[in-house]
Amino acid sequence: MKTQFITSPDGVRLAYDVTGLGPALMLLHGAGKDRQDWKKAGYVKRLESDFTVITVDMRGSGESEFLTQSSDFTIEKICDDLCAVADDCEVEHFAIWGYSFGGNIARYLGAWSDRISAIAVIGVPFGPAVDAAFDRFIDDYLENYGHMASAYQDGEANQKKPKSKIKAHIPVFTACFQAMRDWPSIEPADLKCPAMLLAGTRNKNVMNYVEANRATLDSAGIQVEVIDGLNHQQEFSQIDQVFPVVSSFLKSQIEG
Repeated sequence: MKTQFITSPDGVRLAYDVTGLGPALMLLHGAGKDRQDWKKAGYVKRLESDFTVITVDMRGSGESEFLTQSSDFTIEKICDDLCAVADDCEVEHFAIWGYSFGGNIARYLGAWSDRISAIAVIGVPFGPAVDAAFDRFIDDYLENYGHMASAYQDGEANQKKPKSKIKAHIPVFTACFQAMRDWPSIEPADLKCPAMLLAGTRNKNVMNYVEANRATLDSAGIQVEVIDGLNHQQEFSQIDQVFPVVSSFLKSQIEG
């Protein structure tokens, strides 16, 4: 599979792959991951007989351009990236399967774009992009690693992306996390397309959200799927449990 590259509307180089036949489905990876994770875990192989599968390295990740400024990570720019990828694939309408950070982004496209046929949000709730718990995590992250990100931005901005994935993540996460604090809240009623919210019972953040907002989710027509025993990492890694649920939902919505 040959990597495709495009330039986003604001000039950022983006990498993606496309394979398979059928309705278009875009897979969005989690934070600190890249498009290859979907292939390694076996999702692409299982999906490509039913969908045109588009896997994207989101800006700052994988083979896409390395970015370290908060202004690079507005949600509007990220959504424009993904629509630009769809344009390059000559796809007008597409579904999205997003895990973790990718699920967070899927909510915005599902609310803002008329091009989205359905979304599957895995492991993150609706509401603000940064809730109280995440906000505290960001504070701790900045306290522990913010000086390293600043050092890179101040002294190494003209150098290449660090070879170590951990070191590369620090300036990207620092910029992205701070940008996410300005992303608007997305509520279930904001969506323009069918949606599924999937979580494992050991993902307490989403479980607490579902318990507190079941009526809101139901009134918005959000399909909630809970898989017993899975934590947040396993919502991606346990493909035999997750794949049948999500793929069935997406096929039913796209074909229906």
